[in-house]
Amino acid sequence: MALTTRMKAWILDGPGEPDAFRLIERAIPTPAPGWVVVEVESSGLNRSELFSRRGLSSPDFSFPRVLGLECAGRIADANGTDLDTGQRVVALMGGMGRRFDGSYATHTVVPRSQVFPAPEELPAEVLGAVPETYNTALAVCLGYLRLDGSETVLVRGGTSALGMAAIEIAKDLGCIVIATSRSAGKASLLADRSRADHIVIDGADFVTSVLDAVGAVNAVVECVGSKATIESSAMTMKEGGRVGLVGQLSETWDTDDEPRLPSNVEAEFTASDDTASPKHDARMRNLMECVVAGRYRPNIHHVFAFDEIAEAHRVMGANEAVGKLVVLTRPADRT
Repeated sequence: MALTTRMKAWILDGPGEPDAFRLIERAIPTPAPGWVVVEVESSGLNRSELFSRRGLSSPDFSFPRVLGLECAGRIADANGTDLDTGQRVVALMGGMGRRFDGSYATHTVVPRSQVFPAPEELPAEVLGAVPETYNTALAVCLGYLRLDGSETVLVRGGTSALGMAAIEIAKDLGCIVIATSRSAGKASLLADRSRADHIVIDGADFVTSVLDAVGAVNAVVECVGSKATIESSAMTMKEGGRVGLVGQLSETWDTDDEPRLPSNVEAEFTASDDTASPKHDARMRNLMECVVAGRYRPNIHHVFAFDEIAEAHRVMGANEAVGKLVVLTRPADRT
């Protein structure tokens, strides 16, 4: 990798529409002890970044900020850690794009604890689609829901990147999967692009449609996240079922008013693992192996160039995507 001391970044000075991003050039910050510099190859977009742009992010967020809570790239400065300069990695969470500047940039400075080795075999755009989406899907499917392959699983919001990753993981385990979409057109694309056993249009007869298709379900991956959808998801469940809440596609923000759930159904918000641990390291290694082997096949809706950040956010905000949106900052080295 060529040695450079300058970087470019898309910065937000305050809440705004997609055209509020401003391209800046500045010196690459000197990493603190225990932090490294990653030269970004690609960055997956996440819905939480849409909320951040609108000024609706978590309490630890402040402007001005470079968004982006995940990326793939190469180590530009290992800073005395156990990583090697030029090593292929992914980085995610740990405050990226919230407490400190994230991956909408040519370089990002992140804690070593949030950086994981990545395979050379994968194209940059594919690798950029993996870390946060699949990490969250694994957290809900294997963590909270504890799927073992014997279950019938409902994925609510199945055309989202997270929903499609959950379908992949559940099917890889051997589960029967029924997935939903609020759009007939997207449902058709979901049928073509996913391994779901059944596709249901999310509407007034949703509960009847699910029960007619598969009977009651054992587990729900809830990506829509409104009070109404959580309650109707619970109505499709067998006794002792679990609802894993992992998304807010509805943008209704009404779950402060607790959903009314049957006494024999439980629900819990499930986020990706934000803390480095041996268990997390093992999960990321296994995730990368599954993608390389083709067991998990990231569904990429569109790959944008680095100068198309505003358009990428427009597409995300308009709910046009079926699958993941990825920004290709620079192509991966092919040496």
